[in-house]
Amino acid sequence: MAPPATSPASPTNDVRPTRRPGRPRDARCDHAILQATLDMLVEGGAANLSIDGVAARAGVGKATIYRRWSSREALLLEAIGSDTTMMDMPDTGSLRTDLEVYFDGLIERFAKSGGSDVLPHLIEAACYDAEVRGSLDEYVAKRQTPVRTALQRAQQRGEIAPGIDLKVMIDVLVGPVIYRRLLTGGRIDRPFIRKLLDIVL
Repeated sequence: MAPPATSPASPTNDVRPTRRPGRPRDARCDHAILQATLDMLVEGGAANLSIDGVAARAGVGKATIYRRWSSREALLLEAIGSDTTMMDMPDTGSLRTDLEVYFDGLIERFAKSGGSDVLPHLIEAACYDAEVRGSLDEYVAKRQTPVRTALQRAQQRGEIAPGIDLKVMIDVLVGPVIYRRLLTGGRIDRPFIRKLLDIVL
């Protein structure tokens, strides 16, 4: 007796379609969110900034923001880090004059800034959030670039000893300014900067 004929194999039904890659991030959307964050910081400071408010201002949904930034602090850090108006360090041929011009410009910027509570908020968050700590360290290092540049030039000119630890010297120069701005509320004006430079230099 001949074996029964085998029927052709039926096509499988569990073939899964190839998944399309996710939609790439829209740079225009990122810019709108970061600009909305900066604008709201200037107007009301970090204490009054919310993801809801940023989303409404930027014309996006909250989910769009959270897909890009894990927390409000992460968004704040990228927003202030995206500010491309970092002050340039002049090259006058003298470290003292370079620093005077630089700090005078910083004083003017402080006077115009409405977001003075941003850093205290981020410093607090960095105490318990490693991601914020890392991002804040990167931000601070970037903002120290002009002073670091002036000190390196001064070493090359022989104005300061080659063995001076520039990292410590930056802390000594900038630390009193941050101390007054964030802790004591003391005046940060030209007489203060001149006294500071007299002591350090």
